Amino acid sequence: MAINLGKKFEEKIKECWYKTMPDSFILRLPDQQSGYAHTSSNICDFIGFKSPNCYFIECKSIHGNTLPLANLHQYEKMLPYKDVKNLFIGFLVWWIDLDKVAWVPLNTITQIKNENKKSVHINMLDDKNYYIVSIPSVKKKVFMESDLSVLETVHK
Repeated sequence: MAINLGKKFEEKIKECWYKTMPDSFILRLPDQQSGYAHTSSNICDFIGFKSPNCYFIECKSIHGNTLPLANLHQYEKMLPYKDVKNLFIGFLVWWIDLDKVAWVPLNTITQIKNENKKSVHINMLDDKNYYIVSIPSVKKKVFMESDLSVLETVHK
């Protein structure tokens, strides 16, 4: 049976959170299938808290160098919370083939959509026009060991 890399990535993120974010917690929201195209009806995969900040984290793992915005089903559900103080909302993306992990904030997705772009490209990590945070990560066999403490430095 094939390994579901996306689910394993989520497990790894939870493990890395506790290793790199002491005195915090992260809660995995159970998958709830909406019945439409087998998409989750949750707002995100995880809710994390590291005082004084809260995080809504949706994990995405992709092959290739682009993350299609059409794959960000949770985007609309996240929007009502975008202005909550100390709440950081975004997508934790693993570019599988490129061994890269990055935090793409909700506001950056909004910017990309407003520019009529259809995806988040790996090159945007180095483009100063977009606020995307590269997560320090080291490949261990298949999965990345990621230092999520960098999330403490993110801004909206």
